[in-house]
Amino acid sequence: MGALIEVSGLGYRYPDGAEGVRNVGFAVRAGERVAVLGPNGSGKSTLLLHLNGLLLPTRGEVRVADLPVSEETAPAVRRKVGFVFQEPDDQLFLPTVLEDVAFGPLNAARPPGEAEERARAELRELGLEDQADRAAHHLSGGERRLASLATVLVSDPEILVLDEPTAALDARARRRVVDILRGRTETLLVATHDLEVAAALCPRALVLDAGSLVADLPTAELLGDPNLLKRYGLTAPLG
Repeated sequence: MGALIEVSGLGYRYPDGAEGVRNVGFAVRAGERVAVLGPNGSGKSTLLLHLNGLLLPTRGEVRVADLPVSEETAPAVRRKVGFVFQEPDDQLFLPTVLEDVAFGPLNAARPPGEAEERARAELRELGLEDQADRAAHHLSGGERRLASLATVLVSDPEILVLDEPTAALDARARRRVVDILRGRTETLLVATHDLEVAAALCPRALVLDAGSLVADLPTAELLGDPNLLKRYGLTAPLG
């Protein structure tokens, strides 16, 4: 089976001249679940933002489902790649949670009744049906994370890309997010500092350091090697 995502020679330089990633290359097959790991400033978010055209390469190429990601193809790519930002406020901006979740289907020209039905079904699936008519800022941190996830899942993407999906959550909310993601069947890429979350969700790990891809290996192998963890500035879970 061919790759669903192909990244080759990817380099990106920000307008201020800072280099975000350099010469990154890897491929992901349909159904794979991949953790993107590395210390702060390693390039994780920069890499993920290229997967649906929110950033475009300075050098190299990104292909999704055999589409080269570009300004022209970005709308088609975004129908395939659901991106969940680190900050729920970047995704939740309408008066109610229901309106936020229905926004994607409405934007895809679904009839309003169908968009609402799909949004309510997704909220029910994530256990948020009682929060549908509330404003997002009235939700708990875990509920806001799930609501931002719902805004993406409602459009049935082939690929889920999540940037620090459990950041700043308490143990119960973190476990709930992980349990929901475990039950999904989409191809999954998760940037996280939490190696326990990485181990629970992703058999494969990509490790970035200073913008370069320095390792591509089974997550269990990485967690089992204290020297590798130390080399890449990662901390093993307490368990």
